[in-house]
Amino acid sequence: MTTRKAVELAFLMAAGIVLQIMESFLPVVFIVPGFKIGFANIIALYTLYNYDTRSMWIVGIGRIFMASLLQGLLFSVSFWLSLAGGLLSLSIMSLLHRTGKFSIYGVSVAGAACHSIGQVAAVTFIYQQFFMQLYLPVLLALSIVSGLCIGILAGQLIRRLRRVTL
Repeated sequence: MTTRKAVELAFLMAAGIVLQIMESFLPVVFIVPGFKIGFANIIALYTLYNYDTRSMWIVGIGRIFMASLLQGLLFSVSFWLSLAGGLLSLSIMSLLHRTGKFSIYGVSVAGAACHSIGQVAAVTFIYQQFFMQLYLPVLLALSIVSGLCIGILAGQLIRRLRRVTL
């Protein structure tokens, strides 16, 4: 990895951290507790489409660890939920992007859905409370909407930044 690429990925990770922390200040008005739109995933999608899968993993996992550390939540329950959702989300986005058969919108929706599945699986494992799985249909429905919104925003970011040459 070149120094230039490392610096660019560090800036992308910082942008993802800022978006994640800013989103934590937004009030949750949905029925499902803890639901977030996932604005930081704009950066993950941007990295996937402008760099490569490995870079997306570096930015995504680094963002989860660093944002949790900065919020004082490292190794808390919310960290493990975020990590479980992030790992599953990054995995499916990597696989779907590699096939070349899905648009950025499909990759984003699948990533959002898998993030919800990962979080529900983690909360079920941590608390041994299987009733949390009842939230999954609502979370998946919300994931479609949030995944499309994030896909649209990431697509716009990619198109607009391609015009800018560094």
